[in-house]
Amino acid sequence: MKFTFLNVGRSKFSFVEGGLKHYLENIRHLADEAELVDLRDHGSDKEKEATAFLEALAKRKLLEGKARVFLLDERGKTYSSEEFARQLGALQDQGVQRFAFLVGGAYGFTDEMRARFTLLSLSKMTFPHDVARVLIAEQVYRALHILSGGKYHHAD
Repeated sequence: MKFTFLNVGRSKFSFVEGGLKHYLENIRHLADEAELVDLRDHGSDKEKEATAFLEALAKRKLLEGKARVFLLDERGKTYSSEEFARQLGALQDQGVQRFAFLVGGAYGFTDEMRARFTLLSLSKMTFPHDVARVLIAEQVYRALHILSGGKYHHAD
């Protein structure tokens, strides 16, 4: 499996950058590829941000074939870690090998983006996009461990 994490802007916090580096390195041990892409922050101009996301996805051929794009959005579906792992596993069984996770800026996504891609929520709570990018990387790493029978995730 290949994973692409597309984020708006770079974090100003070293703990976020350190966390991302840590989880991406760990994902690479369990997956074919893990890529982090930081896009320019367009502030409140969600249309320009949507264009930047679509261009980045197209460049990586994530808008065609067996790829799945998840938008992190408060309106999205929430999963337990086990459910999320099962979802990724089921998609892989259907031939999906490339996954993209989009973390927008402070103003969120356009309605067109929400209608086009799968919405995923990390929680009923709202997180800053800096924190959300680390959380989704950790959850992908956890899901890969669950799917491989690894010991990282401790189920009850």
